[in-house]
Amino acid sequence: MIGRALFHLAERIRGAHTYEALRALRGNPQLSRADVVNLQVEMLRRVLQHAEQHVPYYRELFAQHGIRAKDVRSLADLRCIPILTKDIIRSRLDDLISTTTTKAQLLRFHSGGSTGVPLTFYHSKQYVDESRAADYRALEQCGWRPGGMIAIFWGFNDKLYRMPRWEFEVRQYLRRWYQLDPFTADASAMRDWVNRWRRIRPVVVYGYASTVSRFASFLLEHDISLPPLKGVFTTAEKLHPAQRDAIQRAFQCHAFDCYGSSEIRNIAHECRDGRMHVDADFALIEHDETAIGSDGTAPFLLTSLRSFDMPFVRYRNEDCGRLLDDACSCGSGFPLIDLNISRVTDHFIFPGGRIVHGEYFTHLFYGADGVETFQFHQLTPTRMVVYVVPSAGAKREALRSTTARIVAEVSALSREPILVDVREVTSIPLTAAGKHRFTRSDVPLQATA
Repeated sequence: MIGRALFHLAERIRGAHTYEALRALRGNPQLSRADVVNLQVEMLRRVLQHAEQHVPYYRELFAQHGIRAKDVRSLADLRCIPILTKDIIRSRLDDLISTTTTKAQLLRFHSGGSTGVPLTFYHSKQYVDESRAADYRALEQCGWRPGGMIAIFWGFNDKLYRMPRWEFEVRQYLRRWYQLDPFTADASAMRDWVNRWRRIRPVVVYGYASTVSRFASFLLEHDISLPPLKGVFTTAEKLHPAQRDAIQRAFQCHAFDCYGSSEIRNIAHECRDGRMHVDADFALIEHDETAIGSDGTAPFLLTSLRSFDMPFVRYRNEDCGRLLDDACSCGSGFPLIDLNISRVTDHFIFPGGRIVHGEYFTHLFYGADGVETFQFHQLTPTRMVVYVVPSAGAKREALRSTTARIVAEVSALSREPILVDVREVTSIPLTAAGKHRFTRSDVPLQATA
């Protein structure tokens, strides 16, 4: 009861409407498949009508192709709209923002990509609140209820690092999610997590698959017992079977895999029966039928059903999978998908045993001037190469300032000197699977005592 009261108090203080959104969303997975399709068509038409009237890029696109939002009467009608690519977003970013708002009123985000070129885009606060409500709905399937403490393994930012400890503790306790920093994840940090864990008494866990599984392995290796959780929800990376096993043994609960992206959140969540359901009231998924592989998988085309201020319509995010037609025994009317993704983020180990999640390094370059793409490659605990591909027309002063800042921040991660070699290159090789890796470490990640 205290936790629920604090949850609602924090909602009022933040001016958020997450709980109201959650109440509106709760019943949707129980709709019949036909009703789910009808709901998607209705939501799709609203997005397209707004895009046609208020978003310059789509107004131009629809006029060129003779498309009218009112003519979309089924999900199949969506195929007449050309695919939205990352390159289009980069070149037409301002034209993709609704004229009913301004950038100053929106929240700026960045993401990486399989091609290695970071992407900048915008969301409204309402969209972020609704997305968190969808996360809460997923948590509820294991018995979590609003007010129950959530332990989150998610990347810190400058604001959190600068925040006084007392303010951080009050903020986390009120909001009912306690953030643990994967950017510092050595044995000493994990012992501190154990102490905090026993104090905050989380009900569920949400966070990076690799960090959660490493913490689970740490608990098992050191025979540390924590109170059982109701559920663990992993995201951002592929959850491998061995990781799932360690998590379920350490926390004595079911592990749920989640799939989303920064651009379009809440794409799919795993149910208790282990099947991946599309969040059909948030995202509409199609196949790129021009690129179906021999195994039936193909790149996804994603349409956000709740993003109006910067609509994503038939957005190709380069993840692949299969759309399934069968029903799930859990009873949800939301459609099923089979994912074929391999998002992997290396961890970096520094002198003294400090372990840093690779996301820390990608954040250093997001939004940086003069940089088209980059890669951090750790050769030894004390040597790192940073490959930088300058963007066309990059100003030398801005580029030098960016790389100098990054060298300083990386060097500060260790008490011992680190050689950070910045090399400007024209391209960075992709992996054998045709993907870009922003982070690579050749240093074996071993448990530290």
